[in-house]
Amino acid sequence: MLLLAEQLFLLSISPKTNQPYGRASSALPYCLSGALLAELMLEDKVKLRQSKMEVVHTEVEDPLLKEAIEIMRLKNKKTPKYWVSALKRSYKNLPRKIADKLEQAGVGNMEEKRILGMFPSYTYTFNQADFNRTMRKNFRTVLGKSKKQDLLEKEEERIVVLMSLVHISSLLRIVFPERKEAKWAEKQIKQMSKNLPVSKAVKATLDSINAAIFAAFSSASRS
Repeated sequence: MLLLAEQLFLLSISPKTNQPYGRASSALPYCLSGALLAELMLEDKVKLRQSKMEVVHTEVEDPLLKEAIEIMRLKNKKTPKYWVSALKRSYKNLPRKIADKLEQAGVGNMEEKRILGMFPSYTYTFNQADFNRTMRKNFRTVLGKSKKQDLLEKEEERIVVLMSLVHISSLLRIVFPERKEAKWAEKQIKQMSKNLPVSKAVKATLDSINAAIFAAFSSASRS
């Protein structure tokens, strides 16, 4: 199963340029680090206590999550906003790291080019049409349940978090190309943490991670 960060990264790649969409390029590193934090919270590896994140379990198999845990253990009990920025810095180039992991897993491939023979530029290719179609179907299923207030399964709760990250990354129109459906989805997503019958862990994740990403990205944009 792909991590939230890996799914978000795949959705961010334009099939025309094989690089992240321009609309998402600035916020994407923050959203990817936020996605790693969300994953750790959903898996009960990290808990939010008194507005600070605390590592409670260190055993993880995925190398990206393991690295995040190791980084967080050095400065435990910091706010989500702190960790969204800190993980972005610590991973150096998180999008490339995720792409490299996906390539090793056979999901796609990454190519490096040099601009003016000096500056690295990366392109990413994978079967995007099938992936986007699957994600659109999954999103519609969960959004449909939100209208009916039906209980969600654990994997569907992860999709709720992913949809929220997609919205923050300005990628909602990529998943839903039709303007009317995209606007409807945006409205539903904004109400999810309040009205959707999800677990306390999901609500805490949505509230803390979304606010942290927005605050960290806004601070970086002003500096």
